[in-house]
Amino acid sequence: MMKIIKRASFLLLLSLFSFNLTFSQQKVDTVFVGKATSKNLRQSIDKKALVYIVVRHGEKENNGKNPHLSDAGKERAKRLAQLFKKVKIQNAFSTDFFRTRETLEPLILEKKLDLKIYNPREIPEFVKNDLSKNTGVNIISGHSNTNPILLNELIQQPLFKDIPDEKFNDIYIVNFFENDKKVKVYHLLY
Repeated sequence: MMKIIKRASFLLLLSLFSFNLTFSQQKVDTVFVGKATSKNLRQSIDKKALVYIVVRHGEKENNGKNPHLSDAGKERAKRLAQLFKKVKIQNAFSTDFFRTRETLEPLILEKKLDLKIYNPREIPEFVKNDLSKNTGVNIISGHSNTNPILLNELIQQPLFKDIPDEKFNDIYIVNFFENDKKVKVYHLLY
């Protein structure tokens, strides 16, 4: 019995030690805000931070490998643009699929932004070569299975899991405070 307790204690200490080694580089705070409004979106974006806004594409039509947005998805894209109307966004990124590009289309037209395409199969390279060189506020449209990978790569921690296929209303706002080595992630629904 004593042997089992010692072993369990050792494993617990080892796991705590590993956790501290893995997460000691930067502190990540996550906050679930709830329903997105223009006001709480603006409050979730810190002017002193490098900001990445990660959204999933809107609802899609049910045909083919590269479907367009459905009517509901188009309405969601308009709502997204309306929510961010008073937010200054410097860069917009999307995967090269109709549904992801169309999700940002009303927003980029409103803000007169160029849409930059990234490969969802090369997320570490995208973060290192594209996102890390940007400043200000960046918005990124992706997919239920790639947005968690992107978020985890951005924060360098395995916190986010796949988004259910039928869920389209997540907005993640990632604030990086380089001087403090601190990250704050807000999760909102729209």
